[in-house]
Amino acid sequence: MLLLLLAPLLLAGAGASNPNPDRFLIVSAPRDGKVAYMRVLHGGRSGVALDAKAEAKMEPLIANGLVHPQGLAVEQHTRMLLVADPDAKRVFAYPLRSAEAKLTVGERRVIAEGVEARWVAVDGVGNIYFSDEPKNQILKLVAEQALRGSKMPEPEVIYDAGSLAQVSAPGGLAVDSFRVYWANKQAGKLEGSVVSAPEGTSLAQVKALAKNSDKSYGVCLAYNNVFYTQPERTVYGVKKSGGPAAVVTHRLANPRGCTWDGDGTIYVADRGANAVFAFAADSRDLAEAHVVKTVDFEDAFGIAVYSGARGRAAASLLLMSACFAFLW
Repeated sequence: MLLLLLAPLLLAGAGASNPNPDRFLIVSAPRDGKVAYMRVLHGGRSGVALDAKAEAKMEPLIANGLVHPQGLAVEQHTRMLLVADPDAKRVFAYPLRSAEAKLTVGERRVIAEGVEARWVAVDGVGNIYFSDEPKNQILKLVAEQALRGSKMPEPEVIYDAGSLAQVSAPGGLAVDSFRVYWANKQAGKLEGSVVSAPEGTSLAQVKALAKNSDKSYGVCLAYNNVFYTQPERTVYGVKKSGGPAAVVTHRLANPRGCTWDGDGTIYVADRGANAVFAFAADSRDLAEAHVVKTVDFEDAFGIAVYSGARGRAAASLLLMSACFAFLW
């Protein structure tokens, strides 16, 4: 209740400090070992709004030093890009800097090594989560240790197939203020295509939200909805409380990562179509959505959105997202 009362004041403060922050779409290309970006505007309910002054194309962000980058996530408050590189067996963190509609990265640091992490996520206070598919584990790095400490921290295994059957070759994952969500790449129809679990509580509260497909890839959240991608063509949606899974689109080629921009748009990286697509996120009733192409990008796989809002503004926006998700 306190969060809900404070949220309007925090959002007002965020708007006062930076009412129109730059927003950037960031996408990984595993085959070439690269990460690129494109500036976008606030999409609203229309699905996507590009920078009218610029051609819709991706610009290089990280051109070397990666082996096979896949999952991406952005820690908005500290302005860090997280990159899961399973072939390097590391998770990297890159400082992000935006100025004059351009995005650059600073010197990277290794925040986890010896893990075959393909997907990574971050919660509103900066805790980092990643999946290790071969080991059937989901791991966590505490915020203070992950990005602020001088030594590389030891990740904590929070879910493991040895004690939890619903961890079955975990792929994409997402987190909100209350729960961790992940997709399974094996036995999804038996253990859960997408699973929800409250961290730090009884394993009895772990819940398979849907069991409609054996293999799923990316996961993203928007309001009270969970979206997850399939090996071919389809993106499904299901409520955070569970229920029937709905086809959001079956018109893609090989959808992989997906992300919510915190506003009104879901972006999906389509590896087979070599492009990024978008659809409106703010729908109470899950149904087939109108999907539009955002930009061409070869081998699009992982995807994240970075807002140029700084400090209190970024924290306020994250808090508002959590509040709206709670109320939705």
